[in-house]
Amino acid sequence: MNSTFVRNISRVSATGIRSLHGGAPKKVVPIPRGDITDPAAFLKKIGRNSASVADKFKSWEHLFTASTAEMKGDMALSVKQRRWILSWIEKYRQGVDPYVIPAKPVKKKTK
Repeated sequence: MNSTFVRNISRVSATGIRSLHGGAPKKVVPIPRGDITDPAAFLKKIGRNSASVADKFKSWEHLFTASTAEMKGDMALSVKQRRWILSWIEKYRQGVDPYVIPAKPVKKKTK
């Protein structure tokens, strides 16, 4: 076998496939659209009490580049809040304008 091939195969198994492609892609910060111009407007539009944490995001760029670890540690956001905000951030990147989706009511357990 070719020694380059063997060397690359061992490298893939040791470090993972991303090491061959230059790492994870950079996070894209989209330009504000419509009436959404700042983090507060974005968080108010997605609902579920997200607007209450708007002051924790410094800027539009910070909203779209903040990591899960940063939201958990530095901003002390709950798991539900983080997941909701991050899912809407990704939808916004893909061109979906935010709208309110009401939370499903919790069903009571019956015996």
